[in-house]
Amino acid sequence: MRLDVQGHPIHTRALAVTFTQRADQKLDVRGYVIDLRKRGLVPVAGDLQGTGIIHQMQLDAVIDPANAIIEQIAAQQPNVAFEPSAMTDGEQCRDPIRAIEAMAGARLDAGFSRRLSEVIGGPRGCSHLLTLAHLLGSTAVWMIERDRSLFGTNPARLVGQRVFRRDLIIDGFETPEADGSMALTLELADLNFAPSPAVARPMDRYAADQEIRGVFNIGFPTFELRQIAVAERRRDAATFDSAEWSDLDQSVAGLVGVRFGFGITAELLRRLGERASDRPLLDALLMVAPALIQCTAALSDSWPAAFKKSASLVGMGGLPDSCYMWRRNGALSRAREAEGGVVPLRP
Repeated sequence: MRLDVQGHPIHTRALAVTFTQRADQKLDVRGYVIDLRKRGLVPVAGDLQGTGIIHQMQLDAVIDPANAIIEQIAAQQPNVAFEPSAMTDGEQCRDPIRAIEAMAGARLDAGFSRRLSEVIGGPRGCSHLLTLAHLLGSTAVWMIERDRSLFGTNPARLVGQRVFRRDLIIDGFETPEADGSMALTLELADLNFAPSPAVARPMDRYAADQEIRGVFNIGFPTFELRQIAVAERRRDAATFDSAEWSDLDQSVAGLVGVRFGFGITAELLRRLGERASDRPLLDALLMVAPALIQCTAALSDSWPAAFKKSASLVGMGGLPDSCYMWRRNGALSRAREAEGGVVPLRP
């Protein structure tokens, strides 16, 4: 499946999760999310955000695949939207970073997502780390099951060998139509690694892979899904040269007309959550709404011009309690209230 779109590139969100073998049969896990803005500038929090890397967040964890428990987890935020400043009254995105450590001991079960939201969701933490942690957890469940189906329990891997890697890249484009729409492309790539000697041919490390690609047309500012086309390809060593792409349009056709905003997570879980084979597709679709929010900031050149005429010191902003920096009674929310409210970054 080729991803053919027309439009001006505005934003890329890239996420990845990698699992590596430890000596104690557990797994080291590293995940990251990067937001790369490709054009424009955003007046926000008394400053200007330009192009380039806007967010760069990382999670490092230790998971026991035998019981699907996260034994350790910690976060890093090399690049954040808000550093401490006079406007933020010294607050910064990293202030609640250690909250994620409370997830140590959590089991990767049906209650994992709820627990995550309680620990780092909304005003308690960072929406980007929350998104990454959701992907890390669901990917871990899928990886453990897939690896067991390929190699059984406790396959003989060398310490430091990769077991599995998932990459998910979502690109946003402003379409040439004058109807206020965005085009998105999505690419998910899962790669299963085979146990192998320390020195081996590259393809001797290959066990299997799965790819999902999608093209979306989404209205703005409604975030209503207007069109969607999705396909997948699954390969292993025996079918590597012969596997073909299969369209998944029937699985997602009912989503046309659905708003990829508040409530979309529950809707996607209702439609796709019961079919285990659809889990990678579900994981990918769950990442679309958070990526859309990031694309919004670069969608219009009119916002900086509007704020050039405005007396606002805050500029654009997030919804109340959408994260720690925009929590009610936080420095930025207090400043916004004093101004009588400003245009939110999140529609």
